[in-house]
Amino acid sequence: MKTRSALASLVMLMALSALTALSGCSVLSPAKPSTTYDLGPLAAAPSQPPARLPKLRVADTGGPTWMDGRGIYYRLQYTQAQRLQAYATQRWVDAPTRLFDDRLRDAVSGRGELTWYGDTSVPAVKVDLLGFEQVFDSPTSSRGVVRARATVFHKALIGQKTFVAELPAPSPDGAGGVKALSASSDAVIAAILDWAATLPLEAAAAAGPAPLPRANPPGRNAVPLPTDETPTPTPPRQ
Repeated sequence: MKTRSALASLVMLMALSALTALSGCSVLSPAKPSTTYDLGPLAAAPSQPPARLPKLRVADTGGPTWMDGRGIYYRLQYTQAQRLQAYATQRWVDAPTRLFDDRLRDAVSGRGELTWYGDTSVPAVKVDLLGFEQVFDSPTSSRGVVRARATVFHKALIGQKTFVAELPAPSPDGAGGVKALSASSDAVIAAILDWAATLPLEAAAAAGPAPLPRANPPGRNAVPLPTDETPTPTPPRQ
């Protein structure tokens, strides 16, 4: 009886060991650590200074809901063009829209004077990210694709245009994609500001302040706005 009991215990132990091996030791192996990225330092200033901008305000950068998270997304164009996937262990330190927004504000302040969004005496720039992904054209070749729609307005629409930058990744992985997306972001921002410099921004500002919006203005430095509508109490029913 003891021999049978020992044999049964041995069989169960072997079965448990086999099951653990088949599952890839997921119970015993620790989760892989995540690597986080931002867009890196600003690119060096060009030898030929770009056109200077008048004072501007910048609205918060918008984007689709999938950009609200911190995933680094890629697309296998050569086999699954309709599928957008995220790296499992590589992430942005913040949402792509906020990383782009910080980059945009730095660029505006580097080419002129950046004011807060509530300063309605000057035109505003609003950027909506339409694409922000690493696109693989083959298993060994990829590019960082940034597509954005820029809107400049004051009392009315001054101009609107869509910009695209696609720069090659130095390596076919997440780290290479981050570098390509950083370079593409800088290229798109530079193109937006070059275009904005051709618009009649000073003439728009000379027309006077724009009316304040009813809701809080979009922006990290937004403050509650006063209202000119005082609610009247409802008289009691007779």
